[in-house]
Amino acid sequence: MATTPLATAYTGRANSFGFLRLCFAFAVVLAHAAVLGFNRGLTDLVDIPGLAVAGFFGISGFLITRSARRTSLPRYLWHRALRIWPGLWVCLLFIGFVVAPTFYYLKHGGLHTLWRGNRGVLDYLQANWWGGHRQGGIRDVFRDTPYGAKIKSSMMDASLWTLAYEILCYLIVALLAVVGVLKRARWLVLLAAVATFGLLCWNQWAQLRFGLPAVRTSGYLPELPLLGTLSTNWLLRYGFMFLVGAAAELYSRRLPMNDVLGVASLAVIGWFAFHGQLFGPALLAYEYAILYLAIRLPRVLHRVGQRNDYSYGVYIYSFVVQQALAWAGVQAIGFLGYFAASAALSLGFAFVSWHLVEKQALKLKDWQPRLRRSDRDAEGSPPADGSSDPAAVSTSSAGAAGGTVRPVADAAATGRPGDTTEPVPTLSPSTR
Repeated sequence: MATTPLATAYTGRANSFGFLRLCFAFAVVLAHAAVLGFNRGLTDLVDIPGLAVAGFFGISGFLITRSARRTSLPRYLWHRALRIWPGLWVCLLFIGFVVAPTFYYLKHGGLHTLWRGNRGVLDYLQANWWGGHRQGGIRDVFRDTPYGAKIKSSMMDASLWTLAYEILCYLIVALLAVVGVLKRARWLVLLAAVATFGLLCWNQWAQLRFGLPAVRTSGYLPELPLLGTLSTNWLLRYGFMFLVGAAAELYSRRLPMNDVLGVASLAVIGWFAFHGQLFGPALLAYEYAILYLAIRLPRVLHRVGQRNDYSYGVYIYSFVVQQALAWAGVQAIGFLGYFAASAALSLGFAFVSWHLVEKQALKLKDWQPRLRRSDRDAEGSPPADGSSDPAAVSTSSAGAAGGTVRPVADAAATGRPGDTTEPVPTLSPSTR
């Protein structure tokens, strides 16, 4: 019942963020199992994949802002690139050169029209290579799955659509770091969070009373280079979660964490969920609940995701795995069997992705250009008399030993969810 500031309660690796990210990733798999295998939603009350992706963004906002405040801008951007792109690139190559040719050949008996031309493999890779989900399908691959028949089109990996939102949030944090907001004007972040929360509340009230939001949030932003067009509505919701997570980190010394507020936030979420209105004012309670659970869940859960973070891999591979299983008719064994098979296979792909791609890429997080490395070596060389500075040696050793905070979807958180996002996504808007 004691009140503890978040900065004191959150200590290093003693948290359950990794466990929560993995839960969010499998929540997406569960919800998509109903849509992709049986052409129906999991529940009419709650948008479970959308809520899971919002959780990824809430965690990312907290951890990414923490990372941006503690590292230089080039190092921050380098870390974010390593966490998102290598895993995404290998996933896209796997889809383009393994999944698509296999299922296209099984249907047509040849590959002569698969590679080039409208909606071919090369177009797919070019459109989605940098995180924007600008082409969803490849020719007519998976057109005859339950979901493909519903949308009357090919769809390879719709979960990737949230990565663009995650990357945009990363770039906004980088901009705030460059202009000094994160260190000298953090109140602007808090003000933006309060203003966005006010907009969510106003729109929720207006929609309940008049049937339409007072401030129209439908439509799309102008097309962004590499990322494509982003929905204003989803940017508002996921951006708010990221923003509140960032404000929580910036004011972590003043944010009280106690069981009364934690249980109250969970109760608020339950009430809004029962009424099907979670994507409004309840998002604020949702972010507090995420932070509360991260520090209050049993210590045994702290180990999940600390050494091996599979949440991003589960997120980016699960959709294409479920489409392949649906094409093969695995859903005939029933919902639970289809979900179990898709979850197990997705975890297997995530295992391979982490150990062979993501983890190997993250080993480069301390890399620096040779010229800069030579300059630092020259600056740190001992004096001519052979003496050394113990304080400098101690500082250097501490810096080398210190780790960096990595988000998912990670979402993601994750994205998404990778890191997303990586970081992790929903079928509602079009469907990360």
